[in-house]
Amino acid sequence: MHNFTRNDLAKSSSAVSGHIGVDTCLVLQYHRVASLCFDPLQLAVEPYHFEKQIEYLAQNYNVISIDEMKYHLETSEPFREGTVVITFDGGYTDVLYTAKEVLERFGVFATVFASSANIIEGEQLWWHELEDFLIANQFEGQLKLEIDCRLCKWPLVTQLDRFRAHDDLYSILSDKTPSEQRTIIEQITGSLDLQAEELDHHRTMKVQELRKLSEGGSITIGGHTHNYVKLSSLPIWQQIEEISKNKDILEEVLGHNIKYFSYPFGNDNSYTEETISILQDIGYSLACGNSYGTVSLTGQTNLYELPRVKVGNWNSFTFYRFLKRFFD
Repeated sequence: MHNFTRNDLAKSSSAVSGHIGVDTCLVLQYHRVASLCFDPLQLAVEPYHFEKQIEYLAQNYNVISIDEMKYHLETSEPFREGTVVITFDGGYTDVLYTAKEVLERFGVFATVFASSANIIEGEQLWWHELEDFLIANQFEGQLKLEIDCRLCKWPLVTQLDRFRAHDDLYSILSDKTPSEQRTIIEQITGSLDLQAEELDHHRTMKVQELRKLSEGGSITIGGHTHNYVKLSSLPIWQQIEEISKNKDILEEVLGHNIKYFSYPFGNDNSYTEETISILQDIGYSLACGNSYGTVSLTGQTNLYELPRVKVGNWNSFTFYRFLKRFFD
């Protein structure tokens, strides 16, 4: 996951020297296709904007599958000029019920990286619980939590209070293990006298939905850890468990080998050199991060640290200008 900022459009001009030719391709990262009342992490692209973005890509660029990208990287066969790969992180239901129809209508491929605990256990992802408890909820007062043996307090009176509490706790929980995250979330529900519930607009796919998503051949499923956790926050044995359990469950659900992986919170400090070794040992052939840039055939790209660029909730003209910085 990567929080989109206003600087991301500007970054593209400095991250890429010249236009993308036959030696490189651009990997795009999406999370959600939905219209949300609150989207503090800026994960969603509204359906209308998404449709226009995909239409523009289909008409003006060479959108290939992740399998085809891997072939080019392994053989050094040049890409066609203007080559793009589309990816989604998280496995949200709106990818199945909204994005898939658009992708198929315009004849383009995509890869969806899915965690597995929520698929099997049906639990809501913790950052959406945080959003619902602290931003959408109308509780007024003070939030008191014990974190790392310290009593931490946040006022929850104004909208600004809620935003600050959300951002602070998001940063704290991102570096915790799954059990530590659950403990803090349970403290929040107790402190605010709330009942955790799964909201449909935040729901991730269940087993049958993931199978349905993979039907038709236009969408590839990849791994994303079992609990959607920052791997660098875990000891090596737990990293192995998170990665291998996720791979095993996805392969059992789908009935075929899972070859590709995406690091949750995929910036450079969200995984380690040991993480890459684990991926290689258990049979992953490439992995995507969130380092800003393009995939290169010239030896500058590590197959287990493929850069991606996050797409924002942009209209067609803004999307055109964004891509133009890479391709012109």
